[in-house]
Amino acid sequence: MDVNALQDPCSGRIVHLYALVARCLACKTVFKAEEGAGLVSTSSARLVRCPSGCGQQAFTGAALRQWRSATGAAA
Repeated sequence: MDVNALQDPCSGRIVHLYALVARCLACKTVFKAEEGAGLVSTSSARLVRCPSGCGQQAFTGAALRQWRSATGAAA
C-alpha cells in the first residue's frame, strides 16, 4: 500500500491521510483513493471504495497508527 499522508516527524505515525494506493480484495483492481474520490474519513474510521463498484473496506485509526513507511521502518 502506497500512502500520501502527513506524518509526525518524531514517531512517523500518520496524522492525516490524504490518499492511498490500494488493491481491491474482490476484483484485484489497483487504484488511488483520495478524500472525496474513493476515500471517506469519519471520526472513527476510514472507508475505501473500489472504483469498479464491487466493494468497500473500512479501517480504523489504529491501523494508521501502526503503519510505517518503508523508508521510516529502515531508519
